[in-house]
Amino acid sequence: MLALCVLLGACSPALNWRNVNLAGMQAALPCKPDQAERSVSLAGAELRLAMVGCEADGGLYAISHLRLAQGVQAQAVIDAWRMQAMQSMGSTALPLTTPLPALGARPALTVYQASGNNPRGQAVQARWTWVQRDRDIYHWALYAPVIRAEMEEPFLGAFQWP
Repeated sequence: MLALCVLLGACSPALNWRNVNLAGMQAALPCKPDQAERSVSLAGAELRLAMVGCEADGGLYAISHLRLAQGVQAQAVIDAWRMQAMQSMGSTALPLTTPLPALGARPALTVYQASGNNPRGQAVQARWTWVQRDRDIYHWALYAPVIRAEMEEPFLGAFQWP
C-alpha cells in the first residue's frame, strides 16, 4: 500500500492549475488557495485588501483585490503598492518590465520583475502586475528562487472578466 501511495504521489503534477474567483474576476492558481483580508495604507488611503494564494513547486502565488474609495487616484495606489513590494524584498533597483499582449478579454499587461530576498533572507525573484477596472485594482504576485515559464505564463495569462 505504501508503494502505491508513493507511486501515485510521484505522478501528481507539481502545478495543478484551478480556477479561482476574486471579486468578479476569474484567475488560475496552481494549488488550493488560502484566503485572507486585511487593511492596508497606500497613497494616504486606508483600503481593504482581499487575497487568495498558495505555494506550489517552490513558488508563492498570490492574487489580491481592493476597491478604491471615491477620489482615490488609482495610479498613485498602484505606484505605492509597487514601491512597498520592492521594499519588502530589499530590491533597490527599479524593476524591468515585460509587456504581455492583450488576449481575448484580457488587457495588455505590464509585468514588473525584481530580485531580492524573502522574509527569511533567501534570494527570490518576483513577477508582479496590476490591472485596474473601474474602481477595482487586481494584483498578481509570483515569488520563487527561480521563476520558470511554466510557473509564470498560466498564472499571469489566465484571468478573465465575467
